[in-house]
Amino acid sequence: MDEPWREELDVLKARLAVQHLVLRALVHSHPDPPAVLDAWRKLRADTVADAYSLPAEVRVSEWLGEQVQAFAADWLAELALAAACHSVKREHRADGSEAA
Repeated sequence: MDEPWREELDVLKARLAVQHLVLRALVHSHPDPPAVLDAWRKLRADTVADAYSLPAEVRVSEWLGEQVQAFAADWLAELALAAACHSVKREHRADGSEAA
């Protein structure tokens, strides 16, 4: 018999996966992905805001803090990719070729 918390954990994993997909869709459909990347970098550079934006249990847990940093790095890569794709599409339009 499964423990009840396993089902709850699975629900949280599913919810997180859907939120991740939604964020990716929003980033890639944003009219100015480089601006989103810039805003993300500014937010991450503000160490005071960064430290206090995390829940208390994350601030006191080294492991959770490392996980947050890893996910933040993943999002930086995702935003950088979206910004690069946007720049390439803009260059294609500027030189008259079709966007990819």
